[in-house]
Amino acid sequence: MGEYSIKKLMSIFAVALALVIVAVVATTRPASATTRYIAQSAGTFSGGTACNGQTAMTAATFNRITNSPGDLDYICGTITGSAGAQLLTPKGNGAAGNPVTIKFDTGAILQAPYFAPSPNGGCGGAICLFGLSYYTIDGQNTGTIQNTANGSSLPHQKSSEGIEGSKCTNCTVENLMIANIYVHSSPSDTAVDGTAVRCMSISGSDWLIKNNTMHDAGWCLFNNYSDGDGNVVIAGNTIYNIDHGWMLASQVSGGSSGPFLFHNNTVYGYANWDTNNDTYHHDGIHCFTSQTKGLPAHITLLAIYDNSFKGPIGRNVTGHIFIEGGRGSGATPCADTTSGIAVYNNIAVGDQADPDGLFGLFSGNYTPAHGGGVYNNTFISTAGTEGGVCFSANSDVSGMTFENNALSGCNQLIETDSIPFSPDYNRYASGGNNAFVCHKNFYSASQLSSWRSCIAGDSHSTYSSSLAFNGSYQPKSESRLINAGTNLTSLCTGSLSSLCSDYAGKPRPTSGAWTVGAWSTAGSALKHRQVESDQ
Repeated sequence: MGEYSIKKLMSIFAVALALVIVAVVATTRPASATTRYIAQSAGTFSGGTACNGQTAMTAATFNRITNSPGDLDYICGTITGSAGAQLLTPKGNGAAGNPVTIKFDTGAILQAPYFAPSPNGGCGGAICLFGLSYYTIDGQNTGTIQNTANGSSLPHQKSSEGIEGSKCTNCTVENLMIANIYVHSSPSDTAVDGTAVRCMSISGSDWLIKNNTMHDAGWCLFNNYSDGDGNVVIAGNTIYNIDHGWMLASQVSGGSSGPFLFHNNTVYGYANWDTNNDTYHHDGIHCFTSQTKGLPAHITLLAIYDNSFKGPIGRNVTGHIFIEGGRGSGATPCADTTSGIAVYNNIAVGDQADPDGLFGLFSGNYTPAHGGGVYNNTFISTAGTEGGVCFSANSDVSGMTFENNALSGCNQLIETDSIPFSPDYNRYASGGNNAFVCHKNFYSASQLSSWRSCIAGDSHSTYSSSLAFNGSYQPKSESRLINAGTNLTSLCTGSLSSLCSDYAGKPRPTSGAWTVGAWSTAGSALKHRQVESDQ
């Protein structure tokens, strides 16, 4: 895909994201800044690039040093810890424009049989940023954090994490591989708490997690936010072989947190976490408010856009996106009735039946008045007549605008409860006997008119036997999606600014009809764009 600039994000939140950009794009280092080299053994280091020929210190020595703004700490070669190790615990903070930077030299690795967990905060993992500020971890596209012996058929079955970042503010993790935190490979393996085998734990404000590859973990990105946390951007990452991709959760009701942005990520592969007794339910994104007796948090904005969610999804899946709802003492809903949630330009594919919906949106507000809506997504099941549910929402949602979406191959294409629901200009295909579910009324694929009457909308939507996708779920030239949508240019401000470009970053027309779904044009697929900062 084409380039994506953080300047575009600044058009959404110019003041808030300026803090992130300052942290990422450091200008000149202070004259007092120090460069250090950290290796398995002290002395002259041989290998790598920046580290070659430099005098290195051990991790234990580094952990006794206090960093200052602008300091640069290189990880050199392979540093191996013992089972349950916590390797790097940096001290001292950076400053705006001069973060402390931890760089992985060419091919550098931090590894252990398994790293220490930190399920309640504190220091665990290969690198611990707990309570720090203005830090950047840069893998430079060759650096790796990995466990070497933690998994179903491996010597250890332990809680573990790669990076501990709770209560870290103005922190960035980029261009890094985090691998094999727990390699789950057996349906009989229920030995670990899936929530406690994490790629990263984060909380605090002004976080940027971009262009990383993370795989084989339970709850990969564990974002347990506090009241007031915000400006969290997760972009350009590839996340796979996981039970959960991104957990967004809080233990406070009400308050005010956000924005949280999740975009340009590729998330796939939950099936290896299937178990015989459904011990681990799988989600690409799972948002909830825990331990609040049905009282949700207030989120200023949650925006999920330009992402690809794919299989194998497994038989224990809940959804690619699960925005939890519900009321009462046992419920843990994600968001209150005025929390704006925007979901657009996503591709969601299911290769097995998903009974809860590829996207299950069960709380929050999805209307333009709150910066939200569900627009130009592509939902596809390849599971045949057992294709489960493409899209589902229920009565805990306080309002939803649902336009220009393509839904194909699910037994239930769309399922809604008694919510203020405004659908139109959608394209449906290849549905089953219960293709449309409205207020607990079930309508077959041939009963689109009955669905329209029940839902009091969708007057410009159509149903067909096929939407004619290519292998990348882009419409073919003959597809009924081409120029079948409404023009939403008027919505492309604030949280929806990126809606005026498609999944590939190609601008949509400012006048005339739009193409339905995540792609704006027919033809050969483009590479999904990497997120880049302006230098």
